[in-house]
Amino acid sequence: MKKSIFNRLILICVAMSSFSSCVVYHPHNVNVPLLRERGEMQLEANVSTTIPFLLSPSLNASYAYAPINMLGLQASGSFTDGQNMFGQVAAGTFHTFGSSVLECYVGYGRGVSSGGKNNDLNQNSYSVDGSYGLVFGQVDFGWRQLADNSIDVGMAMKAGVLNPSWEKRQIADDGTETVVDELKDSHFLLEPQLVFRFGIEKVKFSVNMAYSFIDGWPTDNSYFNYERFSVGIGVNYCF
Repeated sequence: MKKSIFNRLILICVAMSSFSSCVVYHPHNVNVPLLRERGEMQLEANVSTTIPFLLSPSLNASYAYAPINMLGLQASGSFTDGQNMFGQVAAGTFHTFGSSVLECYVGYGRGVSSGGKNNDLNQNSYSVDGSYGLVFGQVDFGWRQLADNSIDVGMAMKAGVLNPSWEKRQIADDGTETVVDELKDSHFLLEPQLVFRFGIEKVKFSVNMAYSFIDGWPTDNSYFNYERFSVGIGVNYCF
């Protein structure tokens, strides 16, 4: 009985891993800096993973800088399981109202993703890979240095147009690949995020939660999947 249950758990994990390997997009846990003054610089590094699969952890790094008053610059990147990479840059403005901060950014991101080589239900070998661009605007709002400079709370709303170029290729026995399906239509993306940081004035631990909604995504095609929820933990350093 125990052996039967164990075998079933293994089959479930393998199935989940195969499904996860075809994920071509997931929420990106980027920094919500909430810049306050000229010369401020922030670095953040975190590890995030998608929910519910918890099988594809991402390494994320973010940089933010305010060269002059009310001007903010951002850059961030993520690396997932050796098959998915994403980077973005953004520029915008920030305004303070006591302990609260409002930021507005516009930016561009570029990513590449690969589902690796798998077998479908008919045991045909195939691969899924491609790239995508993202033109976006982002609004951040939150509070800095609460509770004697020990807590930051922020929320962000990113909206943009996702321009994918993904292909499914069938792999013949001799190794040749033939494109049998593709996804190249533009889609509207909405990506809210919550950020909670706690620690001392300059160094804080961070908890990030993000959600992705992509309008018009083909739900009848299991080869081009995207994850909706992501959660991450990391460290934020403010210069």
